[in-house]
Amino acid sequence: MLKIVLDTNVFLSAFFYHGMAKVIFDLILNNKIRLYVSHDLKREVLEKLKEIDADQQAVSDTKLFLDDRGIFIIPNVEVNVCRDPKDNYILELAETSKADYIITRDKDLLELRNQRWENTKIIKPEDFLVYLRKKKLLK
Repeated sequence: MLKIVLDTNVFLSAFFYHGMAKVIFDLILNNKIRLYVSHDLKREVLEKLKEIDADQQAVSDTKLFLDDRGIFIIPNVEVNVCRDPKDNYILELAETSKADYIITRDKDLLELRNQRWENTKIIKPEDFLVYLRKKKLLK
């Protein structure tokens, strides 16, 4: 089963715009993909929801999704390679969980050498969906 880490921007996109990112969440809900989450990621997602004045239902749904579907990991590495130091926790989570993919739109992460961190590929949501179609996880 594929192991992924989603960046905050993908969470916001899925919960508010119900676009292509929502397809990824549906696969997580249907146990086709494993989502890895850290306390730092959960904190940032919930903080961003409050910053954009998300209603309480959206915050509750997001929290429930993270708690019920996320596999919580405490990163056991420290990374300091990202141009934006606030993004290093995503790399730490991916490395510790041995994630196959980081799915993001964050340019600081996407511009890492070869769009990789250790053994994890860094990819935009739309490119991940193309990959899922090739693997026949999507129609």
